[in-house]
Amino acid sequence: MKEFSLIESLSHMLDNSGIALGVGDDAALFGTTLIAKDIMAEGVHFTHDAPFSHIMQKLLTANVSDIAAMGGVAKYALLGIAIPEGMEISAEDIAKPFESYGVKLIGGDTTSSASGLFVSLTIVGERNEYVLTRSGAKAGDLLFLSRPAGRVRQLLDREISGSKDNYNHYLVRAETALGDFLGRTGIANSCIDVSDGIGRDASHMADKSGVKIIVEHSKVPCDGYTVEYALGSGEEFSLLFTVPSEKADELKAACPSVVCIGRVESGSGVWLEKDRQLTDISNVGYEHNF
Repeated sequence: MKEFSLIESLSHMLDNSGIALGVGDDAALFGTTLIAKDIMAEGVHFTHDAPFSHIMQKLLTANVSDIAAMGGVAKYALLGIAIPEGMEISAEDIAKPFESYGVKLIGGDTTSSASGLFVSLTIVGERNEYVLTRSGAKAGDLLFLSRPAGRVRQLLDREISGSKDNYNHYLVRAETALGDFLGRTGIANSCIDVSDGIGRDASHMADKSGVKIIVEHSKVPCDGYTVEYALGSGEEFSLLFTVPSEKADELKAACPSVVCIGRVESGSGVWLEKDRQLTDISNVGYEHNF
């Protein structure tokens, strides 16, 4: 089974009564509380040789990014670690990432592991006045990306090829300030963080909103990589979001670094527009297979 098929089947089974938002967004919402969870396993999300401090930074960033994508602010965390025999982990390596984001570690669990390191984090955040979801995009909106794409994929490819000096992609930062701004102002009407690739993640917004998303090839910032390569780069933890066209100038005045990379139309799917031709990129990106 594939990852998103399992998630979709679960969304029809779970009882979300009493919960404002459940399966299908970056975090669950009840009352004013946002909760998200990520797990990472050795050999899937990080290599055996990766520094533990970097692994922790990546795990926390993935969770904090989910809260930012909902327009909220991360506050607390519960950490679970399964540690293989002989591995040394320091309290300092665990604490530093939490300090860097201002998140308080309030509990969790530790155990041993028979086959590799396994880490899991539950993040608790607070909603802002506006809660961002994947389902609010409308025809006529503009599509924005918070920063250039592609660098994480290149660094990961270099790590896979055997380079041991390229663990910096574990240190990518979540867009906490932008997420907070979008949640306070309500300028954006849908949002997702780029964890699986722009094509794949934009497809979640298109599906939930019932719209067609057009990514314009000439507008995608990718720092020298090809656009096609950059669109499939996961674990960027940038924010991809839609804004009504009449609010675009207000957004750019407040957040000049964000880039408009496309538009929203009636229809379905995610499409790359190049030389007036459209290519379906809904499945460009990463998906776990079980």
